[in-house]
Amino acid sequence: MKKYDVLVVGASTTGCWFAHKMAEQGFKVLVIEKNLPDYVSREYDVFHMGKADMERFDMIMPEEGSPLREFSFAHSTMISPYGNYPKACAEAPVIGLHKHDYIMAMADRAKEAGAEIIYGASFTDFIYENGKIVGVKYKTEDKECEAYARIVADCSGIPAVARTKLPDTSVVGNFKLTNKDILYVVLYYADYLNKDFNPRELDGFFMQYKSWSAPSDNPNGAILGIGAFYGYAYAEEIFKKDFMKNVSFPEYTVERVEKGMTPYHISAYSLVDDGFIALGDAACHTKPTCGEGCTSSLVAGEIAVEVISNLLKSDKYLTKERMWSINKRYMVAQGKDFDSMRPLLMGIISMDYDEAEYLFKNDIMFSEKILGGMDNGLSLGLEDITAIVKGIVNGVAGKELKPSTIAKLVKGLLYSAKVGTLYDNYPAQYEEFNAWKEKADKLWAEIGSVAENTCDPEILKKLGYI
Repeated sequence: MKKYDVLVVGASTTGCWFAHKMAEQGFKVLVIEKNLPDYVSREYDVFHMGKADMERFDMIMPEEGSPLREFSFAHSTMISPYGNYPKACAEAPVIGLHKHDYIMAMADRAKEAGAEIIYGASFTDFIYENGKIVGVKYKTEDKECEAYARIVADCSGIPAVARTKLPDTSVVGNFKLTNKDILYVVLYYADYLNKDFNPRELDGFFMQYKSWSAPSDNPNGAILGIGAFYGYAYAEEIFKKDFMKNVSFPEYTVERVEKGMTPYHISAYSLVDDGFIALGDAACHTKPTCGEGCTSSLVAGEIAVEVISNLLKSDKYLTKERMWSINKRYMVAQGKDFDSMRPLLMGIISMDYDEAEYLFKNDIMFSEKILGGMDNGLSLGLEDITAIVKGIVNGVAGKELKPSTIAKLVKGLLYSAKVGTLYDNYPAQYEEFNAWKEKADKLWAEIGSVAENTCDPEILKKLGYI
């Protein structure tokens, strides 16, 4: 039976990146991927990654003219529900890439560093010795296989096929995502009929619909995308009923439609257990504003590479206690910022379109400072808060804002602060985790889910989701 230092489940972005990073340090790495090469990461063609993140995480940076690269753009905006008052976010160059080809290039780089990748290999279970994970069982088309490893990394995405096989006693959690925990994404590749129109004029993110316009592989077109809970039918309904009705787009034809999913769930409280780590979508590491996770997942990955590499150099078993610093460092680096933003977003997304339009118009909450900082640790001073409060009071007095909406926003702000404080006190040692987890479970039960607090119940009933 083959023995490895690292066994990775899943050969998409996070899995290939992690395998490459561990293999280039001389560790023996095996990656198992359920799909055959031609079918890996085919849900979308074009996807976007920030140039700064690509540089930070030492990802492949295709030059202009490369078949991996389609385009680049340098800024993003948040736009009101009726397509007005664009607010520029931080200047951040973005690269448009062909996903399947790019992932396969990442796989090639991992193999060049020494990693072994087996395609058409599906994870079936863990191998245990004395109650501890020491490897995995997997099957190919014609046989059942086993492989031993000192650490198993679940990078299998939304299905989290390894994490969900963990015992109920695991500190990582074996929960499965429901349709309330997933954004179902529909991408319409639009080709504008007016060839004199500049499609880049409408590029931006429309938070109230969880929708956007972004460059595509057609210079005269755009990717018009929308994400929604419960299912693709709900996303398509909101796109037609609200987004296209309220935002004025020039006439276009649809070249093709793509569909995919991204997790929208709080991060796993712990990423590690004995002989195990969850990374990427398997650990629900996606931005709360939009669900993007390709490079967000590598924040934890970068920490994990450092900690696990040092531990593998010893002969000791990789227990959760020895890897616990990964959890604490991740919460400080990103976990707190991401999860503390969710309650506030509930309040923001649940307001009606006219109210949001008023706030955009008057730079209240929907300001460049706030919108640009949502995924990166929003910090507001007394002057900022005073201006928000004053604008909201004026809005209520002028009947532009409903008191019930303000109550939701205040509730969201208060819960965001509570989550931030709780995550600030994330235990540095495993022994304190269970007490912290009880507090976290209670708090998130009070907060509820974004899906349940923001989706239109009439549409859900019409489509049969509830």
